[in-house]
Amino acid sequence: MVPTGSERDTEIKHEACDANTAGSVPVDVNSDGRPDIVHVMKAGREACRIIDLNLDGAIDAFVYYDPMGRERRRESDFDRDGRPDEIAQLREGMLFLKERETNYDDKIDTWDYYEGGRLVRRERDADGDALVDQWWTFNDPTDPKCAVVASDRNVDGKPDPENVVDLCGDARAKARPTPPPAGSAPAPMPPQGAPGGMTAPYPNAPYPNAPYPNAPSPTAPPPMAPPPASPR
Repeated sequence: MVPTGSERDTEIKHEACDANTAGSVPVDVNSDGRPDIVHVMKAGREACRIIDLNLDGAIDAFVYYDPMGRERRRESDFDRDGRPDEIAQLREGMLFLKERETNYDDKIDTWDYYEGGRLVRRERDADGDALVDQWWTFNDPTDPKCAVVASDRNVDGKPDPENVVDLCGDARAKARPTPPPAGSAPAPMPPQGAPGGMTAPYPNAPYPNAPYPNAPSPTAPPPMAPPPASPR
């Protein structure tokens, strides 16, 4: 492949976090004799943390902190091969970038960008040549699965206008009500007593569901029987 100058650095770089640093504090959560968490200290503060989340003896995450004690970086190993699959970067404790390896080749192929903690766009190298060939825009704040995806199939380094897909476009179109034709009359109201119409067929009915005029309230007690005739 001839270099274009637009290649990304796809190397997954681990930032040093040494459990043997002087002053480190190991924690054995399940009392099996192996530390499950190690607080690595530097200049009197926690510089980073080594974590075995599932207590299997293998490191799952390295977490790094800024001088204010806020998380600034997290390296996560999801497939338990001892190498990071995702590097999250934070600024003042707020996530702004995730670099991800998604196809098990130990190279970064996906860059996720966040604003205000929400994923807003993604760039992907789908074919492993270190060049971005997919651009995702997450256009629905209420649904993180919805995105408009543009692809570069002619390998010119730019999105192809004819290769744009709205992942939720069809669903949104089906949910959107179809407006009536211009100049059409409004739909007729259902007749009284029909489903969706008025229940009471007479005006001034004493209660909403009265079947006939002057019907007694359904909560009223039944009328009392007349007293028996007096014997003569």
